[in-house]
Amino acid sequence: MSNLSEFIGGGIKSVQSFTTSFPNVLPGDQAPVDVTINAIDTAKSFVCVRRYQSSTDDINKYFIVEIMDSTTVRVTLIRNGFDGDNGIISWTVVEYY
Repeated sequence: MSNLSEFIGGGIKSVQSFTTSFPNVLPGDQAPVDVTINAIDTAKSFVCVRRYQSSTDDINKYFIVEIMDSTTVRVTLIRNGFDGDNGIISWTVVEYY
């Protein structure tokens, strides 16, 4: 059986944590936000989403958090529901050796 160290090498090199807020995002909208981070090696990094807070209980929303390049992460909230929403996403970029 494989363990985590086989996949991420010698351990964690850096951890960067962020919170991204979205103002009133209406149904059908896509709200991308580009966030500048400290430089990472994109081949040795991944994103973990820690928490999503919403002003509504509408389940027709989702988000994408993706590493765009060594200093940019794009966070997108996509609304398919019936009302506007204010959302806050907390996420972390982990870089390993």
